[in-house]
Amino acid sequence: MTASHTDDLASAERRIEELAKELSQARGELAEGREQQAATAGILAALSSSPADLRRVCAEIAANAAHLCDAYDAAIFQVEGDLLRLVAHHGPISTPSTLALTREVSVGRAILDRRAIHVADLQAETDEYPEGSERARRDGVRTVLNVPLIPAGKTIGVILIRRTEARLFSDRQIALLQTFADQAVIAIENTRLFNETKEALERQTATANILRIISSSPTDVRSGIRCDS
Repeated sequence: MTASHTDDLASAERRIEELAKELSQARGELAEGREQQAATAGILAALSSSPADLRRVCAEIAANAAHLCDAYDAAIFQVEGDLLRLVAHHGPISTPSTLALTREVSVGRAILDRRAIHVADLQAETDEYPEGSERARRDGVRTVLNVPLIPAGKTIGVILIRRTEARLFSDRQIALLQTFADQAVIAIENTRLFNETKEALERQTATANILRIISSSPTDVRSGIRCDS
């Protein structure tokens, strides 16, 4: 075999390897796309069937965020005054039901600064996040990613994912978590609007009942006047 034929064969083998890698990557991206579509379908189904059940919808979002972002766990907090209240959590890491809204924890920083906070090793950030770092050492948390929930310019909560090893999330995973943050915003706003509409209807019904009673019954004042005369 001549040198030229050997080079051609080597070149063909390299091209076959490249094509095999491209095919494998394409299959992986297709599988990821299908998983994302299935996750979105599940969340939309929860939204349509239980518009007032915020915890159920957010539990679906948290579970999919943890799975698709290759995280150890995920949680969603909602702002209530100076506190963050846990709405949903998926995973084995201990998560408090409430947290103080402070810059000493990464979730609080994401809300107060209105931007994503990505920390490679929270246990090592004793100066930047003293309270969060202490909690991370206790719970075995390393890498965290926090994305604030911001509808119409107002921050109403945060979604976070965590890993027990120091391994940053990829750009694709960061973008994916932003999508889940947008879905959490829709869930929270839908629940708020649903409850406001329900309360308004209840007030209207109560008012209508009172007016019906008044219109169908003679007043005590008239009866009293007839008796005195």
